[in-house]
Amino acid sequence: MAGFVTNHKAFYDALSPSLPGRSLAGKSALVTGAGRGVGEHIARGLAEAGASPIGLLGLDKARIESAKERFSLEFPKTTFVAFAADIRDSDAIAAIFDNFNAPDILVNNAGIFPDEGPFVEQDLKEWFSGFETNVLGTAIVTQRFLKSPNRPKNAIVLNVVSMSAHTRFPVPGWSGYSGSKMAQARIFENIRFEHPDVRFINAHPGLLDTDGFERCGAAVPPGGMTDGRLTGGFFAWLATEEAAFLSGR
Repeated sequence: MAGFVTNHKAFYDALSPSLPGRSLAGKSALVTGAGRGVGEHIARGLAEAGASPIGLLGLDKARIESAKERFSLEFPKTTFVAFAADIRDSDAIAAIFDNFNAPDILVNNAGIFPDEGPFVEQDLKEWFSGFETNVLGTAIVTQRFLKSPNRPKNAIVLNVVSMSAHTRFPVPGWSGYSGSKMAQARIFENIRFEHPDVRFINAHPGLLDTDGFERCGAAVPPGGMTDGRLTGGFFAWLATEEAAFLSGR
């Protein structure tokens, strides 16, 4: 079968923030699930591109504070602000936006892999927790962002979905996760029509060696895992004007 797309797993120079038009200097950002894994790589990519301040939102207070310390040492010219909250807690999320204000770039990354085996064997309340976090939690953060009276013009919402939202994997025990991520993507495909002034983009981060990937039980692909720097660089690029044509996709 003919292929027309180059699949990358390693960082490449075309994503460098040092290229003309790639800087995010003067832009603020808020990344959910920023304490580890995919969120940490995206926060790092935004910092490399010059975004500041960058809000780091995570569920675990110790972990998100530790991430802030690491990033501050790595990027001394960037201001990082740590927030510990559950994205399902609407009051806590409202307080964060009151404190941080609405950023230029919102990255919805926080999510969980809820499945504990084949569907027929699962506790459905635990199974549904994936929808509570991945769908409802992400909706709470996004709605608060859209309601913010100080939301910047030409704001950007980058939604971290999953390859499983678009591709069926022949493995058991993924129904809660893939279903919730597909629902998440579909929601953003619809609400973009209500806010034509906001750039909404759904993008999957690749296959990274994270706690979530280990939990899902999938095998390492033949071509290896995705380099986290590629993920961070790609999401930073999505926030540039060069990627504006992807709005709604």
